[in-house]
Amino acid sequence: MIIVTILTGFGIQHAGFYPLWIAGIAAWLAALLLFADTSRVLKIQVSLILLIGIAMIVYAHQQTAVIDPRSLISANTGLMTMIASVGFLRLVVIPDTQQEESLPIGGKAFLQTTLGLNLSSSIINISAPILISDRIHRKRPLQRFTAQTFTRVFCGVSSWSPFFGAMAVVLTYVSEASLVWIIVAGFPFMLIGLIGVYVEARLRYPAEVENFVGYPTHLSALKVPAILIIVVITLSRLFPDKSILILIAVSALLVTISVLLLRHGIGGTIIRLQGYSTAGLPRIVNELCLFLAAGMLAGGISALILHGVFENPFTQFDSVTAAQLLAIMLLCAFCGIHPIIMISSFAPMIMTLNPDPNLLAVTFLFAWHLGTCSNPLSGTNLVFQGRYAIPGWKLAFWNWPYAIVMLAVGTIWLQVVARLFP
Repeated sequence: MIIVTILTGFGIQHAGFYPLWIAGIAAWLAALLLFADTSRVLKIQVSLILLIGIAMIVYAHQQTAVIDPRSLISANTGLMTMIASVGFLRLVVIPDTQQEESLPIGGKAFLQTTLGLNLSSSIINISAPILISDRIHRKRPLQRFTAQTFTRVFCGVSSWSPFFGAMAVVLTYVSEASLVWIIVAGFPFMLIGLIGVYVEARLRYPAEVENFVGYPTHLSALKVPAILIIVVITLSRLFPDKSILILIAVSALLVTISVLLLRHGIGGTIIRLQGYSTAGLPRIVNELCLFLAAGMLAGGISALILHGVFENPFTQFDSVTAAQLLAIMLLCAFCGIHPIIMISSFAPMIMTLNPDPNLLAVTFLFAWHLGTCSNPLSGTNLVFQGRYAIPGWKLAFWNWPYAIVMLAVGTIWLQVVARLFP
């Protein structure tokens, strides 16, 4: 899937050797092979989404709607390729030498750890909170304060990071959005949330902050992220007509392989790439199954709307509608509905109204930010439940006050960015 999607993205598909639907078939085969490894909750979610999507497609086809099976099969291969490729960065962003280093304690450690988590999460996603939490958990079992802090900080990164799965989803469904515009609008929202987390910790949990067991953060950890950003910018200048998802995927693979070659030589690089491909890469099965099912659902909704079978509930999309949509999506998240399902459901409806793609994109990202930390069935909360025995519903409930406050902030900020950056 990764190889064929990248080749197709760069136009290397002469004589039909690398059509995108082959990447789609590879993705579906991988999902089928790995489906048994998913949780019972995810199996139920994916099955229901698939059934609803297929039912919509069949009904739309019966109403004379034209369905392209190839586009359905390969609907989300671009975003899945980006997520899978970024996962390889774990091999070079996480240093091997810190395993025996003692853990810092206190207020300074709390600040360094939250900043380090924010930075590393923007590059390697869920691997960052797992790495940091595992180290801390071995020293002292994770408690409410640490768990809610980490989930809030981690989920906040989705508001702006180009390497986050949320960005891949949004750029797939709102393809005309400007990545630079999204980052400019989303970074301050993340920053407000991060400052809010720190201020609340200092005011409400002074004892927990002073006794906080942190994670060692070094300036050397900035090297790979900085190189990665430079490579992405360079490739976007060299290939301005190529999908940003493909450029990020290529950048992640190039940086990973280059750093591995410098550190371990050809032999060591091959061994590590093989090891991750067989042991680490299959761990994205949850995202793989969910995004494939969401693509089917979005295809069904699009077919119904475009062919007049289903009436669009939206009549326009402005900053006020964006704030209303953000509130609706957060409420759905409280009920356990994953943001990818809401995005794949709402995007086909709103895109028919010729909306401002940038405003729609940041609305979806803000909803992902707030929805994932407050959703009891989100992958983030389920990871903390499985690894640290903190029930997902409890963690979500602890994050509800944060999500509600940030909803108010997001409502105001959407009005501001709609006028500052039209």
